[in-house]
Amino acid sequence: MSSMLLTTHKSEIETVLARYVSPRSAVLPLLFIAQDEYGHLSDAAIREIADILALPPTDVFEVVGFYSLFYSRPVGTWMLQVCDDVPCCYLGAEELIDALKQSLGMSEEQTSADGIFTLQRVKCLAACNRAPVLQANLDYVYDVTPAKVDALLADLRARAADAKQRGVSGRFAEDFVVAADGVAQLPREAPYTPRAFEVVGPPPPPAPLPPPETETRHENAERRASPL
Repeated sequence: MSSMLLTTHKSEIETVLARYVSPRSAVLPLLFIAQDEYGHLSDAAIREIADILALPPTDVFEVVGFYSLFYSRPVGTWMLQVCDDVPCCYLGAEELIDALKQSLGMSEEQTSADGIFTLQRVKCLAACNRAPVLQANLDYVYDVTPAKVDALLADLRARAADAKQRGVSGRFAEDFVVAADGVAQLPREAPYTPRAFEVVGPPPPPAPLPPPETETRHENAERRASPL
C-alpha cells in the first residue's frame, strides 16, 4: 500500500532506519513521526508503520498499547499533563487541576470544545524542585500556580499553530516558566532560580507550665491515713 508518511517524511524516516540493523528497532521513532503527522495513532496509522517496517500489525499495536505517550484516540493540539504526585500536591497540584478544569470547562481525560486542550493527571515528572509542574506536549512548565492558569492558557492558544507544526509527541520539547510578565522560555543551560516562598518565622514558644502543687506534711499524713 502507498504511504503518506514515506512521501511527506521520506528523508527523516530513511535517517531513522539507517541507525538500526533491524527495522524493528525503529518502531518507536516512526510511531512518534506518525503521531505528530496525524495528531494521534489511528488503526490506519499503526498499520502504515507496520507496512513500512514489514512487521505484523499486531506487534505495532502492542507497542502503542504499552506506552502512555502514544495516543490511540484524538487529543487536543496541546496535551496538558499535570503532575499530581506527593511533592506537587503539597504545593498546590490539586488546586492547579481544579483551576484548569474550571477555565477549560472539562474534566481529566477530556478535550476542550475547541479541540485545543486535553487534560491528564500523571505521576512524577522529575521536577519536584519546581512544583507544581505540568507538561504541554512535553514542554516543561514550572512553578504553575492556579493564579497563573489564565496567562498560561492564553499563551498556549497563541502558540497553537506552532504546536500543530511541532506535533503532540514532544520530540522538540523545551522548558518554560510562567513569570509575572507572561510565559518565558528557559535556556537549558540557565542557572536554576528557586521559587520564592513567603518566609514565616518559627511559632512563639508555648506558655510556661505552672509549677506542680506540693503537699504539706499534714496533707501527706492525712492521705496516707485514709482507707481509700
